[in-house]
Amino acid sequence: MRTGSILRARRASEKVYVSKDARDNQYVIAEMPLTDELISLVVGDIDLSAEKPYQKFYQKLAKLAFDVVEECNIAHANFVANNRLVRVRHSEEQQVLHTAQQSFFFYSPLHNSTFKGYYDGSERSNKVKFLFLATGEEIRINSGEFHHKVNKAVLEIAKRIGLSGGEFKVRDHQHLTYDIFAKEKGRKDSITHTFREISARYKQQGYELDGDHKFITYAVASIPLSRRLLKGIDLDYSVDDIFDPIYKKVEAAFKNAAKKHNLTHAAMIANGNTVIVRYDEGENTIFNGEIISLGFNPKNDATDIVALYESDKLVDNIRLVYFADEYDETHQTYGKFVNQVTKSLNSLAEELNWNKERDYLLMRLHQQVVRRV
Repeated sequence: MRTGSILRARRASEKVYVSKDARDNQYVIAEMPLTDELISLVVGDIDLSAEKPYQKFYQKLAKLAFDVVEECNIAHANFVANNRLVRVRHSEEQQVLHTAQQSFFFYSPLHNSTFKGYYDGSERSNKVKFLFLATGEEIRINSGEFHHKVNKAVLEIAKRIGLSGGEFKVRDHQHLTYDIFAKEKGRKDSITHTFREISARYKQQGYELDGDHKFITYAVASIPLSRRLLKGIDLDYSVDDIFDPIYKKVEAAFKNAAKKHNLTHAAMIANGNTVIVRYDEGENTIFNGEIISLGFNPKNDATDIVALYESDKLVDNIRLVYFADEYDETHQTYGKFVNQVTKSLNSLAEELNWNKERDYLLMRLHQQVVRRV
């Protein structure tokens, strides 16, 4: 009995304690290229001389999809065909905001639900996307069931269109967002997580993912450039790289803290770009207007800690991205990795003289699985 107890203790997953008011989000994006074949299957021929030649196509496809969504008992979904990157964030006020390259969907899982399309009938989008947003109180506990419902809906949408299967790329995104210094601000209540890899968690919940899939786990921390953080740094406004001393100070603290806590894949971004992370075996970094895409391969064990910033620009927030490789997955969980990131951010905060009782340092843990349906 004693030997068994010791073995269980050694194999136990490392637990992560986060504030009870941490926010859960889950959303699934199913997308495919907008091909001539797709247009033909949905509406047949279109009149390119019309003022809005693609209007009927978008309307009919949206109606087809929303009928399926209703039948599958999914409360919140959107149809998007506007050549913008879809972003989802938590907000008590439901709204959608567009920039030149991005569509931000703000919603609360507790009380928001809608069916709506976002497109311009005069423009042909590169892709069509269906955005499914999880609702309810127990997002993580019910995540496997939600993915299963979405998978069923996507298969039915493909069937009613007349597609042969495998055309949709499906990305299941899950976030947990919290202030790592919530306890210092008086919020003592906490909940525990081990952060099991998504497909393993789904299997445990009774919903096994069939077919090939790829997954990534990473954490993003946001450091606001507060007035107090800028104090004590001499800035020369006669030079082009005015803010270089600020970024070099944060970069040094960031790299020191990462090294101290054995984090081997991380990036500091301070150039005003929106950061997205993609599974990419080549680990390419792509700059595209207001977006920077960081490619990451979890199977690459080489150390890579970088800082990307523009010294002539003062950003509102510095983003710190920490990537989990396959060696960070211990017994199918990422608890140890998340605790390493938290300790690293604590060390960084101490070096920057952060006010933990007042200043927020938000961390968002991302888990993502990608598959073909």
